[in-house]
Amino acid sequence: MSEGSASIKKKIPSAARRAVNGVKAAPQKIVEHALNTALTTVEKAVETDVQRTAKRAAKTAKKLAKVQKIADAAKTEAKRASAMSSDLDKLNHIEAEKSKKINLKNKIKEIILPQKETFFYYDRRQLIVLTAMYMLFSIFVYIISDDLVRVNLYNNWFLLALLIATQIFTLLALASVVFVTTVPQTLAIVNKEGITIDHNALLKWQDIEVAEEKYTSFLTRRPFIALHINKENLKKYKLTFMQKLCKNNIFTPFSIPMYAMRPEDAAEIRNIIKRHVKYKDNRN
Repeated sequence: MSEGSASIKKKIPSAARRAVNGVKAAPQKIVEHALNTALTTVEKAVETDVQRTAKRAAKTAKKLAKVQKIADAAKTEAKRASAMSSDLDKLNHIEAEKSKKINLKNKIKEIILPQKETFFYYDRRQLIVLTAMYMLFSIFVYIISDDLVRVNLYNNWFLLALLIATQIFTLLALASVVFVTTVPQTLAIVNKEGITIDHNALLKWQDIEVAEEKYTSFLTRRPFIALHINKENLKKYKLTFMQKLCKNNIFTPFSIPMYAMRPEDAAEIRNIIKRHVKYKDNRN
């Protein structure tokens, strides 16, 4: 009995030890498993971040490549633009030199050659249209007059006098329009000293401060050239009644109605004025 009990006693402690050792080893396994799991998670997260970073880097590289292409294209266009600009500058310089030579030749001709006058006339086509309008107006006036006579309104002396005056002025206006249509009417005469507009006094180039081309209004948009003169120089000229009326409006006392000229005559007189005085184009 003693040997059996002894063997039983020996087995019990060994089993207890194993149980105790197992209990002690369990937390260590749990910790190791947790650490392995954490390390695996971190490694996966790192791999994911690396992959995302690689994708972002690839996209950024593509964008940089596109930007580089755009930059190269912009440099090429800038070089082309610079070359074109230099060519334009050269052409402008050549044109300026030609213009200077032409102006110098014109000045030499004006000095050497005798006094030469250039005449500009009103456009007859516009006068013909004006004549047709006056004819229609005259016919209308005489039809109304005939109707007034039929209803015996001529017994009233005031209406009769008004009727006769209207008929007379209508005939005079029609006759004047027919006259200027058949006989060429001078709009301007230009020479080296100055310009004569209609029947006004000769305006000298030296008295003109600036010639301004503009439109009569935004609606009609008829071009004309207003010749601006300072008050001191203006005192030297004897102004007509119409010039005094235009003294304080957009036309000024001296103005050239380019809308009443043929296009080729308007271009020619513009070039002549540009050669003699400062010129401003305010038609915009």
